[in-house]
Amino acid sequence: MGQRMPPKMVYTLSSGVSTSLNETHNFEAIFRIAATNHLMLVRFRSQGCPAVAVDWEHDEYTSDGRLVARYQSFERLCPSGERQNGWRKFDRTGQLVSETDNLC
Repeated sequence: MGQRMPPKMVYTLSSGVSTSLNETHNFEAIFRIAATNHLMLVRFRSQGCPAVAVDWEHDEYTSDGRLVARYQSFERLCPSGERQNGWRKFDRTGQLVSETDNLC
């Protein structure tokens, strides 16, 4: 998964991230994070100007700080204007648990 940056609490993305992919996402709701757990942004990357691809990595922790799961999500804007997005959930050992082709 590459080098990780220090985690930060994340609830939604700023609408200023890009002009073409500027929707905010509530990742806790998308990933169905338990109310007692919290989600940390580990990595964010956008490609293009304006952005045509955005990738996120999040870690989920319990209230006592134990790693529960890792998430990789993406959003792409195709040349046709169609949006593609999805996410994958991995357990703490790195095994794929679930995936979807839609962030919503």
